Amino acid sequence: MSMSERADAPVLLLGADGRPLPTQPTGSQVADVGPWPGFALAADAVVADLHGRFGFELWLVTHLDQDRQVVVASAGPWAAMLPPAVVLPWAKSFCVRMVEHDGPVAVADVARSAGYGPIAVGAYAGVRAYLGVPVLSTDGELFGTLCAFAGQPETVSMPAALGQVTLVGRMLSTIATGEQIAVDRSHEAARAYAFAQLDRLTGLRNRRGWEAARGTEEQRARRYGSPVSVLVVELDDLKGINDTAGHAAGDAALIACGQALLDVCRPADSVARTGGDTFSVLAVQCDAVSAVALARRARVQLRATGVAASVGVAARRPQEGLEDTWRRADQAMYRDKHRRRPLSLRAPRTP
Repeated sequence: MSMSERADAPVLLLGADGRPLPTQPTGSQVADVGPWPGFALAADAVVADLHGRFGFELWLVTHLDQDRQVVVASAGPWAAMLPPAVVLPWAKSFCVRMVEHDGPVAVADVARSAGYGPIAVGAYAGVRAYLGVPVLSTDGELFGTLCAFAGQPETVSMPAALGQVTLVGRMLSTIATGEQIAVDRSHEAARAYAFAQLDRLTGLRNRRGWEAARGTEEQRARRYGSPVSVLVVELDDLKGINDTAGHAAGDAALIACGQALLDVCRPADSVARTGGDTFSVLAVQCDAVSAVALARRARVQLRATGVAASVGVAARRPQEGLEDTWRRADQAMYRDKHRRRPLSLRAPRTP
């Protein structure tokens, strides 16, 4: 039997004597037990259900944000005064006294309560009964509260309401904890992903980060025809620096080269270390004329920084992929490197 066939079949609810109960929910009713999409919708359902069961003029689920108590969900005749997103001062609330054990979790008549009587004035003057439980998130941290207020003393329904509120409060704590764990893991994954795209020495993008930036800009350039250029820079003799002055000096030269490129680029441009001694720049909204000017600024800044490096640049041609543009810039860099070498070190020309 398929899952859909089972869901559509009538469901029998049996009593203690084994006989079917009069109420038999349909398959569609039974199927409506999926999880809520988030904490706020779960809170909405909770306060609506509790108000239907026990009355009270106001049911709230709140979230504690530093010194503010933010309403997440509300139900009851007083709910219109405290809709979601309303902010209340935490220090003057009933709930802070409940959380800090200065008042009981449930009080049938606040006028007779030493913990709550003194604050049942002003905005709380109409409150005659209160109950509340904390809602916790990860590591027992206070997320907020589930609470109720009545406009008259409540002696009959209070014990039953407190038991249900305690149970539901723990359920809300479970949901809040799950959401917080999911958020924390999402942030950790985002940080790990971002770190995976960074070069640890220079702090610039690495080859993976360069590929990601190039792919994004390629789509934009193809869709809108926006100009983009690629600059390639390579240190002239990193091996010589490492051999004569040590790897620390070589690392310093790489860091200085990356900083020099950052100094001449705009925030929207992408600067990456794409090889051991090679850097690449993706210059957005940069046509051929602007690309030549960028290469000139880069050479000046590199010299001023004391970094000996060769520079090549290429502007994207219509219908050209940026990988081809990058390759042309790389070839231009090698031509610049050849020009800058002493004549005695240049390879002989092929006849």
